[in-house]
This record gives sequence, structure tokens and C-alpha cells, in this order.
Amino acid sequence: MIHVNDLIQAQRCPKLCWNHTYISMPYFSFYHMDVPFSTLWKQYLHVEDQPSGQPNDTNEKTLDRLKQTDVLLYARFEYRGCRTKIPVLKKMKNGYLAIYPHLSAYPKESEATLMKINQMIAAKSGIAITEHKIIYINKDYIRKDALDVQSLLCESDQLFNRRNKLHHTIAECIANCEIDLDQWIDTTQELLDVSRPPHYERTKQCTAGRRCLFYSHCFDESHLPDDSVLFLTTSQFKLDAYKADICHIKDMPIDQIEGYRLQYAQVMASRYGYFLDRIAMEHWLKQIQYPISYLDFEWDTFAIPPYARMKPFDVLCFQYSLHVEDQTGKLVHKDFFGAKDCRQAFIESLLASVPQTGSILVYNMEGAEKLRLKQLSEQFPAYADQLDQICSRMIDLSKPFELGIFYDNRMRGHYSLKNVLPVFTKEYSYTQLDIQNGLHAVQAYRSFDQEDADEQEQIRENIRTYCSMDTFAEYIVYHGLIHLVKEE
Repeated sequence: MIHVNDLIQAQRCPKLCWNHTYISMPYFSFYHMDVPFSTLWKQYLHVEDQPSGQPNDTNEKTLDRLKQTDVLLYARFEYRGCRTKIPVLKKMKNGYLAIYPHLSAYPKESEATLMKINQMIAAKSGIAITEHKIIYINKDYIRKDALDVQSLLCESDQLFNRRNKLHHTIAECIANCEIDLDQWIDTTQELLDVSRPPHYERTKQCTAGRRCLFYSHCFDESHLPDDSVLFLTTSQFKLDAYKADICHIKDMPIDQIEGYRLQYAQVMASRYGYFLDRIAMEHWLKQIQYPISYLDFEWDTFAIPPYARMKPFDVLCFQYSLHVEDQTGKLVHKDFFGAKDCRQAFIESLLASVPQTGSILVYNMEGAEKLRLKQLSEQFPAYADQLDQICSRMIDLSKPFELGIFYDNRMRGHYSLKNVLPVFTKEYSYTQLDIQNGLHAVQAYRSFDQEDADEQEQIRENIRTYCSMDTFAEYIVYHGLIHLVKEE
């Protein structure tokens, strides 16, 4: 037995489809959901009391349910061993309307493939789906005291294009889908009937956007040299070079290197072990002024705004860590941890802890801490000027690595703080901690309210320790850069 999602995955990548079936991966939702999304879209459509299909429903059972109601939730159909589930089927004069809720602000035109297959499978049972609609999140919605579902959600008979604009109708997108359903089913079933994974070579798709969840299962990179051509950043030729048995970045043909600054640093590091543009680094270091604040936030992302003045997909900062270093080298640590709606307490604690002068070093701040403070300024305008003042003193510690001012082969093509820290110290490591990355911190935070007092204290301490490691790592990296310049 296969599912429609298997068909779509098999077309995208046969190995991905096989992996989803045979490799168990822990599930973790990127979004924190206090209320199931299904509860909200049912309220929006006023279908809370409508009957629902069940997991093992046969076609006959679904048809029987449809005879007894004008609206059926989770209608199940099957064709040649391929099962599917349609969230909402509503009887119309000329057939049925299929409604697809999306926990997204921009359901893309690619969703039409699923809708087309569902339409074809339903037709095999005599159900004609003649209309389609989507339910999606209104990105401009701002919550007041209570959640207004009718303003939070939107519906449309169009899908969004790559520019996030409603453009073609769903009917037009479906009409453009060419599907040989029987062949898709046969090919997918044959793929999944084999207990060994199919052979599949690397493609750009494996790392396009966000790296595939199963990448490490498909490709073991532990044996590769630190300067492998596969670690050359922003390169459209590295796969060709790898397939041509070129191992090291320094050996790549010069006409296959685009010439970005970071690429140049990687080429030089491949030749000499590491690369440092001393003059550029000296210039970057000159802007740092004491007292130096090393700052890091932890946050969770809410698809549905849980509190007043929040928008869909806003984040809630629940932890900050701050190390402050004065001119004598003395290092002081302060932090904050909060549960539930701790936004105002977070702001007030941060403003009280961050020195009024000096530089604030933050790692990769533009898409993280700086954006978080901008959101808080919009939600709490009384603090906007003070938060803007903090933003104005922020300096991004990742820039020397992102811009290729310094590169070490041990970074293996990455410049996250966790990849950079081992270059500067062997004494301190995230592997020593109970919480070793941001995902684990969010998981712990989400369980906090459900635990007893003793467990809550342990969670709080684990998160604080992890976050303080981030700011202490910033301290180590900054002084490591100073030491490199002195050595040069």
C-alpha cells in the first residue's frame, strides 16, 4: 500500500521516497502550535460538526458517507493500492468542491500536482471534483486579545507563484499537470517493494535551499578531506569536479571557480591550510569598542500568534545570554529565561543588562537577533528607541568568515559558530552539554510548561548553559581573531 505523497516524492527523488518509507526519523515541527491547525480551519469553514472519514475507510465506505452528508472531512480514496486523503469535500450542484488547508502564507502552484492526482483517484470511484480552493494564513494579520480566525485565515481558488503572488487559478494549474497515474503508481510501488535503497548520485537538489533531511544517510562525508571540492561554497561546478575525481579545492580548474571572496579564501586555504586577509581583518577589528557585549538569543516560532500584537510566523524570545568584557579583560555573564508570554520581561531585562556604550557582538545577527528586536519594537513601541539603540551598536561576528577574510579548512565549507569554534579551541565544545544545538533548546522549551518544578529547573539550567556557551564561544572566536592578526 502506498500513498499519494509517495508518488510525488518518487518523482522528485526516488531515494527520498525510499528513505521516507524505510528510515525512521524523529519528527519535530518547525512551528510551535498551541492549538491544532485543523481546529482553526474547521472553525473558519464552520465544519466542526461535520462527519469525518477514518484511516481504514474503503472507497465503498467513503461513498456511503458522502450519500449521508453534504460535507465530508478527510475523505479517503484508493486506486490500485494508492491511497489518498482529501481534507474537505463539499457537495456542489455540478460535482464536488475540494478544499485544502495550508499552514502557510503562500501555498505554491506546485501543490496542483497533489490536487490533480486526488481528482483522478476520486474520479475512479465516481466522484467528480469540479472546483478547488485553498485555505491559507493571512501574513498581515495582527492578533488582538482574542484570536480572530476569520481574519487569520483566507481562502482562494488561486495558488501563489514563485514571487509569492496569487496568479494562476487552481483549475489552470491542474490543467497544466500531465500525469500518467498508472505509470506513477507502478514505478513507485516497484521502488518501494525493494528493501535495498536505490542508487542515487548527488545532485544540486540535495542541498538546494535547506539540505535534505536524509543527506547524511545518502552520503557519508566523514572520509572526505577538509578541503574537498564538495565544500566549495556557492559553486555550480563542484559536483562536476567531484565526479571527475578531483579531490581538493586547490586542484579545481581555474575556469570552474566563480571568484567569490569566500571561494578565493577556500582556494588559498586548500593550498596553505588556512587563509587570513590581515589588512582587512585589522580594519574590521578596529571598529570594536569596549565594553564588549557578546549577545545571543533563543526563540521559538509560532505559526499562529499566541499573544496580542503578534503576527503569523512571529517568534517569541525566551532566552538571552550576555557576556560583557571590560578593558581589563574581566568577563561577566548575565542571562534571562522566561516561559509563556515573557516578551516584556525579556525586553526590560535585556535593557537593564546591556551596557549603554561599547560594541555588541552577535553572530549572524541580520536574520536573527536584529530581526527579533525589530519585531519586539513593533509589538512594544514604548521600547522601540532603546531597542533600536542596541541594534545600532550590533556588529556581526560572522562577517569575517562569511566574507572570506579568514577561512580554515577545518570549517569544511561552513561558517556557523559551531563550525568555527573548534578552529580556535579544543578545550570547549558543545558536545559536552546536555543541550547541544538550538533545535534541542526549542524542544526543551516546548516541554517546560508540562513538567513539574524539579524538571522545570533542570530544563531552565540546561537551556541557560547552552545559550551561555554561544556567547562564550563568541568571546573565544573574537579573541582568536585578534591572536591570528598578532601572529601574522
